[in-house]
Amino acid sequence: MIRLVLLLVVFPLPALAQDLPSAVQSVVDEAAALCESPVEMAPEAVVEADLNGDGVQDWVVDTGYVICPDFASLYCGTSGCGITTVINGIRGDLILHDWSVDTTGGQTYLTAPDDQGRRVRFLWTGSEWLFKG
Repeated sequence: MIRLVLLLVVFPLPALAQDLPSAVQSVVDEAAALCESPVEMAPEAVVEADLNGDGVQDWVVDTGYVICPDFASLYCGTSGCGITTVINGIRGDLILHDWSVDTTGGQTYLTAPDDQGRRVRFLWTGSEWLFKG
């Protein structure tokens, strides 16, 4: 799926990465290393969100918002884009078309559309994302 952004504001990598925790900075550095030219990131590329419902902000690096001028499809394919979460310093990786957070019945899920457009859920176990359907 191709993500279209009508108004795209990009930040050079050093400006974005100044105050990131080291585990998040490591993910950003890995994404940048794949690109042979200077990488740019839209503001949505690195965001905070409470992904596990503990009231503490976690981190999401969404490569769908990483711009590599030489390779337009470097970070995304037909299965989606690389999404890396950092929760309590632990990294979790998924390939998704999009993502959001939903709390239902006291449980917080990362939700995303599957290949047929249906919303599916993932639950953080403390060490990995568990597909919940």
